[in-house]
Amino acid sequence: MNERVTLCIIDDIPSVVEGLASAVDWASIGVEVVGTALDGKEGLALIREKRPDIVLTDIRMPNMDGIEMLDTLNRERIPSKAIFFSGYTDFEYARQAVRLGAFDYLTKPHSIPDILEIVAKAKERVLAERREQIRLIEIERRVKESLPILRQEFFTLLLHHAASEGAVRKRWAFLQIELPQTDLAVMMIEIDQFEKRCASLPIEEIELIRFSLQNILEETISSVTRGVVFRETMSRFAAVCHLPDGVDAADLAERCCEHVATYSKFTISIGVGRKATHASELHRSCQDARIALSYQFYTGGNVALLYDEVAGRGRVLPRYPKEKEQELGLALQSGNATKARETLADMLRELSSAEPRPEPAYLINVCKEIGFFAIRVLMESVPREETAELEHGLASARLEKASDLGELERILSDICERGCRIIERRRRSDSERIVDAAIRHIRANLREPLTLADCARHVHLSGNYFAGLFKRVTGMTFVQFVTNERIETAKRMLIEGRQVQEVALEVGYEDRRYFTSVFKKMTGLTPSAFVAEYKR
Repeated sequence: MNERVTLCIIDDIPSVVEGLASAVDWASIGVEVVGTALDGKEGLALIREKRPDIVLTDIRMPNMDGIEMLDTLNRERIPSKAIFFSGYTDFEYARQAVRLGAFDYLTKPHSIPDILEIVAKAKERVLAERREQIRLIEIERRVKESLPILRQEFFTLLLHHAASEGAVRKRWAFLQIELPQTDLAVMMIEIDQFEKRCASLPIEEIELIRFSLQNILEETISSVTRGVVFRETMSRFAAVCHLPDGVDAADLAERCCEHVATYSKFTISIGVGRKATHASELHRSCQDARIALSYQFYTGGNVALLYDEVAGRGRVLPRYPKEKEQELGLALQSGNATKARETLADMLRELSSAEPRPEPAYLINVCKEIGFFAIRVLMESVPREETAELEHGLASARLEKASDLGELERILSDICERGCRIIERRRRSDSERIVDAAIRHIRANLREPLTLADCARHVHLSGNYFAGLFKRVTGMTFVQFVTNERIETAKRMLIEGRQVQEVALEVGYEDRRYFTSVFKKMTGLTPSAFVAEYKR
């Protein structure tokens, strides 16, 4: 902080001016005399030029008295501290000057110590005001630096809560928001598949992606109208846009989608709310925008959706035919996964094809009902502990997190398929499960020299018992089954275009001629003839 304090001396008696300027040790109190004058008019010109911190002046002077000079200083907003000399007869006059803003006054006769004391007090006031000014400047600087964050917090509140026009107007001015307070609409902007695509990226790269996408959105909006874009969640932005007559919300949103897809590796989905007549009503536009954005559930992303087009035509609550639910239950009870998937697809098609489409939240709730219905059917056939994992998965909000209709169907299909596998497992005998394990072992190790003894050890049975068990369940001996599996696998590989020698090794035959012999015995054709026959 600048500690230099300056002083001007004004009096119509030259000896007084000379004495005060040169005989007083101003340096002892940290004050510097920067000019003197002999009348009020000359003194005012001096003050205008030097801008002293303190003015020591007589109250009665020719051309312009002290009161008039003080009044001029006040009108011109020159902040010098005025200290007046006054005679006994001028006492009330001096007090009037103090009431008008003079710092203080000295009555004649006055001593040097008296003058130094009162000027020292004025100096301390000057320094205190400087410190306060510095503090205010620093506060103002910090406020300016914080304005972007403060604006975002303000808009976040506006988007979630109602507010009075008066309160909005005051805050709008304080935050210096360069946006009209009327004809505004909210756009909710979701980065498609953001969590999945960025799950393994470092935080610095994620932040760079979000910054670049926000920059694209801001530039696109500013090329059409005025608007404010800010982050709402990790994968979502909110934009408040001015939409006067002539600015089309759908066109603006589509431009944003197009530019993000063109200038980045991502796509976005946008929900546009209805126009708010005043900023105090933005929370309604925000609710609209959220509902509109939820309809990207049906599209998979990269889409602009207006509330009036997707959700503003009334609510429709479609249902699937009750017999479809019965079909799904029978398919699950019989362990028929294919039939269960087909029935489920029919039910979802019936639900999602209604016009206008139902709100995704409603569709998700109906799908939760379907999921719990499937689990109830399974619990009628198997102990609850075997369905606990499916029940927990459904109750853990997986459906709410589904990004689109396709993922929703995959989640329910997974529940049905896993349920059917549970039913199948329960219906199999211990013998079937043992043989299934053996078959999986065989298929996973066709390249190895498989023996009955090795396979029996794998399922923890004796060789003789395993051989009889395997023949009863599959209808083939162990050797017949292994040979059949090897030749069937070889057929698929040959059709894929792989070389005969490579195929032979992959299915466990090191000798190509022996493989050809076995292949011909099983199929009636050599490997080469089989390929030629297939391609004919």
